[in-house]
Amino acid sequence: MSTVTPGYTFTGTTDPITYAKLNLLSTPTVTLSVAEVTTASLDSNISISGLTITANTPFIGSASTETYSAAIAVTISTSKGNTRLITCTNTSAFSLTPSGAGTAGQHLYFIFLTNATGGNVVTYASPFKSLGTQTLTGASSRFTSHFISDGTFWCEVSRTAALS
Repeated sequence: MSTVTPGYTFTGTTDPITYAKLNLLSTPTVTLSVAEVTTASLDSNISISGLTITANTPFIGSASTETYSAAIAVTISTSKGNTRLITCTNTSAFSLTPSGAGTAGQHLYFIFLTNATGGNVVTYASPFKSLGTQTLTGASSRFTSHFISDGTFWCEVSRTAALS
């Protein structure tokens, strides 16, 4: 739940009104809870202490589930977040194809969960730049991969072996 704390609170009838105190009234402290505001809530960019938060860009920490199939189209959008959860329902190979290259500096994570057999092979289609296919060897295991966009390609940063 969000809270707003005024920059100054007058303490009574003997507290003199000054220019400095009036300025403090216009600078409250706003505290927000996790996931209370998304960039989709912003009408325009905001800057805080030199950091600019761009309207309609994904925050780190939000995830969505992709439906498992032989060819998974990965929609790059603020509503989908930067982490994709994929549960493999068989042992077939599959490909991931993003809808675009993202914004330079944007992160994209995949978390795969294999079925009771495992053995899927992931192919990262363009505009991914990866180490090659990723074999998900391990029954009922989790695997991850991490990419960062350079504005043209999704460049692989890391991938894991089976996390069981």
